[in-house]
Amino acid sequence: MLQFSKQPRKIAANQQASELGFGRKVMTDGRMMNADGSFNVKRETMGIWDNTYHQLIIMPWAMFFLLVFGCFVVLNAIFATIYCLIGIEHLGGVLPGNVFQNFANSYFFSSQTLTTVGYGHISPQGLVTSIIASIESFAGLLAFALISGLLYGRFSRPRAKIVFSEHMLIAPYGSGQAMMFRMGHASKSELIETEVQVLIAINQRDEAGAVLRNYYPMPLEINKISFFSLSWTLVHPLDERSPVFGFSEQDLAEANAEVMVLVKAVEDTNQQMVHARRSYTTDEIVWNARFGPVISRNRKGQPQVLLQHIGVYESIEV
Repeated sequence: MLQFSKQPRKIAANQQASELGFGRKVMTDGRMMNADGSFNVKRETMGIWDNTYHQLIIMPWAMFFLLVFGCFVVLNAIFATIYCLIGIEHLGGVLPGNVFQNFANSYFFSSQTLTTVGYGHISPQGLVTSIIASIESFAGLLAFALISGLLYGRFSRPRAKIVFSEHMLIAPYGSGQAMMFRMGHASKSELIETEVQVLIAINQRDEAGAVLRNYYPMPLEINKISFFSLSWTLVHPLDERSPVFGFSEQDLAEANAEVMVLVKAVEDTNQQMVHARRSYTTDEIVWNARFGPVISRNRKGQPQVLLQHIGVYESIEV
């Protein structure tokens, strides 16, 4: 893979892109960006809490609620144990019983205190128990404030629900060929001022023979639209302006070529900028193919985007 030495044509209108942050020697092999847009890099953390907020915001909803419920149960269990150690007789309105009954009564008193509900049939008796109950009430206020903040952060996090085709195609275009991929918007909200930037990363050898990772912009037929309401097929003509003009399938594979896509748009619900990313490697580039239909009509005659068919393609003869 690293024996490739073919140089893209030097075109004044298509100079090499500046350093993207991946390094020119570190990422010469393997994939830089995963298919879902995440970067194929592991960063060493400085502490165990460095990425806590990030993980709490991006984790699935089911896991988030399970974590919140688990913390609620554990926190109540801790305070219930403390009340049992102090003595069940220090909880007014509770008749002492066996260990399980005492713990259950302490647990339910703890949940009432933590949530500041306070039904009133159980109350703390004595200075120590009252202090523990006040500490638990304060902890409950902080915990629910934290959960409310996380819920707001999860709901308000700007996201672009853009669906990309799983493959990039090399299809006939005009008198030559073009690289194409397709995407659609899966949310009911609208994206406006949508802009797409496409770059290709390839391995090249410098004059000293060292393998470097170089990055080149890939001019698109259309790179910006005002309204993204239907599907959008992005086309990069493989003409003289293309950094990989004249490359064969083997050439791209030997150069460890990777096409990286960056989409940015304004989400009209909250007027925030949203981003989406996608990466295509040579294994995901299909030669001599074209996309199938993705727009149909519903019963009312309105155009309907078939997002599940966004990546459907068929082979063609050339």
